[in-house]
Amino acid sequence: MQILPRLTFFSGLLFSLGALLAQSGGGPTFTVDSGPYERMETLVCTELPDTMLDRLSNPALYEIRGNDRVPVRMQREGSQLCWTLTGKTPANTKRRYVLGGAGTAGAANVEQVQARRVDGRVEFAAAGRPLLTYQRDAVPVPAGVDPIFSRGGFIHPLRSPSGDTLTRIQPSDHYHHYGVWNPWTHTEFEGRELDFWNLVRGHGTVVAEGVDAVKSGPLRAGLTATHAYMAFPDSAVREGARQLLDEQLELRVHSVEEKAYQVDYTTTQRNVTDQPFVVKAYRYQGFGFRARPDWDDETARLLTSGGKNKADGNATRARWMMVDGPTDSGRSGILFLSHPDNYDSPQTIRIWPVGANGGKENVFVNFNPAQEIDYRLRPDGQYRLKYRMVVYDGTLDSLAAERYWQDFAHPPQVIREEISPLDGKRVLLYTRNGKGYVHENIPASVAAIEKLGATHGFTVVSTEDPTYFSGDRLSEFDLLVFSNTNNDIFDTPAQHEAFRAYLEGGGGFVAIHSAIGSERDWPYFWRVIGGTFFRHPKRQDFDVAVIDADHPSTDFLPPTWHIRDEECYYIKQLNPAMHVLLAADLSTVDDPEGKAGYPGDTFGTSFPTSWYLTNHGGRQWYTALGHRSEHYSDPLYLRHILGGMEWAARQSN
Repeated sequence: MQILPRLTFFSGLLFSLGALLAQSGGGPTFTVDSGPYERMETLVCTELPDTMLDRLSNPALYEIRGNDRVPVRMQREGSQLCWTLTGKTPANTKRRYVLGGAGTAGAANVEQVQARRVDGRVEFAAAGRPLLTYQRDAVPVPAGVDPIFSRGGFIHPLRSPSGDTLTRIQPSDHYHHYGVWNPWTHTEFEGRELDFWNLVRGHGTVVAEGVDAVKSGPLRAGLTATHAYMAFPDSAVREGARQLLDEQLELRVHSVEEKAYQVDYTTTQRNVTDQPFVVKAYRYQGFGFRARPDWDDETARLLTSGGKNKADGNATRARWMMVDGPTDSGRSGILFLSHPDNYDSPQTIRIWPVGANGGKENVFVNFNPAQEIDYRLRPDGQYRLKYRMVVYDGTLDSLAAERYWQDFAHPPQVIREEISPLDGKRVLLYTRNGKGYVHENIPASVAAIEKLGATHGFTVVSTEDPTYFSGDRLSEFDLLVFSNTNNDIFDTPAQHEAFRAYLEGGGGFVAIHSAIGSERDWPYFWRVIGGTFFRHPKRQDFDVAVIDADHPSTDFLPPTWHIRDEECYYIKQLNPAMHVLLAADLSTVDDPEGKAGYPGDTFGTSFPTSWYLTNHGGRQWYTALGHRSEHYSDPLYLRHILGGMEWAARQSN
């Protein structure tokens, strides 16, 4: 049976509550934009102010269709509101909603998806139909097996929509396999190798310490579990284990249909020590699945986003992989999705190939963020990985799988209808470069900012012409954006003075990437932008830590943002008045020269990457990120830029 995809998303929405009141219902209105992808029965969730929800008696949601208000089933979890884009929503389509008082929509909000605590586990069901179990407590091992193999903190059974078990735990060939689970195999801490996967080695284990936020609802159910990575003193001594990592696992079960449902598996790990914890490159570790025993080379079908199968898919990269096989009810399977924000995405996969395990009982798959490169978890850093499982009856084809992945990776946007700080503003986008290196990313940056303007209601005038810097011409603009300017960008002292007068009059200023290499001989420019360019090591991947998570240019980012193929800028003449928003984690940067010279340990293992200043009553914002043209199509990076622009525009002329 071919299953049509049901596309869903939860997090990462670009949403801000609309302040407009609907003609009926008295509540806020907002719009969901499907974007470039067709959506089918898509679940959307977003944040609303508690005061907005609390002042409505038994709030109800309605879709605005012309003059009609159609009740929509919704779910509230604290300040979060969820609902479904019912039916098919074509690509590039907008749908509008209004939140109002009680009505038939409110009456329909019965709990359809349940999560229930039962004796050391949490069982998920839909309308009484069992779906999966999260096992918190350690499960005893079979008689005669070393108890070191006992552990908890995993999913089993994971059931098909028709109720058949798809997972397996403690098989005799690998007693350490546990349904759906997420341990590291080859790690290094304080010079010692530690294996949390192969429990028989006695290096350590993962302990499920507790479960919080167990919630049911009309649309989804979930939990948050706490896991501890515990290292034993040595393989013969298990007393006095030391905790190295704290893991928060969020499970959300949603989009339950007759023939499919979805599970979001999000893990956030924090290094609780004062030393680096390194996941060393190794062929298997991380998010894994062990299938039921009757799935093997002959009975199971496996397909990846790269067109690979069980015979040739091992050690390849994939956005998604799916596996299905026979069950008592027919045929069922799981589509595994890896989010593009995950470390080393698209991640390398481990698949037991044809012939593994003697060709029998041999379906095992694993998304591995550290198969080819190390994954460093710095002290007190937080590292998030996001996966989704689509559990289905029948079969899926690659087109359906791709649509599921696009929805997970590129969800619809909920577009704000409130007045943006940039709404109606005029922005001067300046891209001039003096003699020297000119970035190839300038056309991409201009196109991206112009697109932001079209979406958020501001006008962009892009130019390389320095004659705009006169009092009369600058007065036409509410915000200056210097995108990848470099070296001498003004021709006359009068242009310098016009720029100074604009800022000292309270004008907003945003500078991107190489703009900090502009006007290298003008100390005033150093002060207002925050410094001047010194050098950068080779282009590479590295981690950026969020220092201030309450700023509009950072409040949507994960605690640690893994940057791909970027230049880590070192800045001199730093203005001590800056408020740092992001900082590069220099322990993840390959730069022997920087360790021996500047910046050395000036800021420990960090160096400022984005900041703001408030000179002369205006606002100045800078980011060092954005070297490659591809960065200007990255939704996270564009939100970073937009947040900086909106913040800088709030007190501009």
